[in-house]
Amino acid sequence: MVTQVTMPKLAENTEEATIGQWFKGEGERVAKGEPLFEAITDKAAVEVNAEGSGVLRRIYAAENSVVPVGQTIAVIAEPDEALPEVEPTRPAARGPAPAAVKASFGARRLARELGVGLAVIVPSRPDGRLTEEDVRRAAAKAQGPPVLERLPLSPLKRALASHLARAVPRAAVAHVALEVGFSAVEAALPGLAEAAGGPVLARDVLIHVAARLLPEHRLLNACFTDEAILVYAPVHVGLAIDVERDASVVVPVLHDADRKPLAEVAREAAGLVERAAGHGLAPSDLANATFTVVDHSELGIDEFVPILNERQSAILAMSAARRRPVVRGGGIVVAPVAILAVAFDHRVLNATAAARFLRAVKEKLESFVVS
Repeated sequence: MVTQVTMPKLAENTEEATIGQWFKGEGERVAKGEPLFEAITDKAAVEVNAEGSGVLRRIYAAENSVVPVGQTIAVIAEPDEALPEVEPTRPAARGPAPAAVKASFGARRLARELGVGLAVIVPSRPDGRLTEEDVRRAAAKAQGPPVLERLPLSPLKRALASHLARAVPRAAVAHVALEVGFSAVEAALPGLAEAAGGPVLARDVLIHVAARLLPEHRLLNACFTDEAILVYAPVHVGLAIDVERDASVVVPVLHDADRKPLAEVAREAAGLVERAAGHGLAPSDLANATFTVVDHSELGIDEFVPILNERQSAILAMSAARRRPVVRGGGIVVAPVAILAVAFDHRVLNATAAARFLRAVKEKLESFVVS
């Protein structure tokens, strides 16, 4: 069966692409689904697979030529089959594409494994095609400066790395941020602590306010799956906590945080922080968070955009509340102001939905009253 190979449309707004290289030459046999040629746009280089089996009888577009989408660039057919008439391609007169690097399949795989860019490797073969040995040589030269110490990965560090590797590449992450006045919160903290019989922090107020708002902003208490967006029924707020021994982070959970009074939220949060410091968290303490809060106020950080947790659509970060000039009642006063930032999965919600939630949090905090 005769198969005409055409330049595919690689992106919505792309009308042409450059042939980086042919992986097969004329006269070589091709299997359906096998990589046939490399197509390059201004966004990426893509290996295009053959849509039919047979012999690569004719190549009409040379390497480094620019070809319109839909143009026939080659024909695959059996040796005894007649070839169709194909209008010769008229590629634009352009120089070689920077990304058109000739390399064997083994060299490309090895380069990905070793983290070596093909474009910076000097080929040893006269035809300019990179080999696996070229890649190994380049990787050996790029080992970096001498190492002072090798730090083995603890089980926690390894688990965190695995978690982030799964969560981060899959999500389409964006963020919004807002300045929030903390005068009302700071003024209320001493009375709250007296009523609670223990410390109440601004962080606890933030968790309390956010948790009670999440049922009204459901897409921030959700997650993306390949089948559907899942909106969670409970509001389980994770509290990101540094673990100094491993230079890592754990996220214990305040379950059903939207149903608990502020005093109980403060007691639970303090208990989780204490158990995390002593590495005494139980598996149940770490289970089923639907939303996360990060507090960097004690570190004096002015703004921080956190990383999303797996199976969550949003995370809220609080910076240090610094005393700054603000306009109030027609005059300028000095008052505590912090920046709140929400990182969110754009596959689940848009910036408007995240901003509405953040605005609602701001309004509650700036007019804070115990509820």
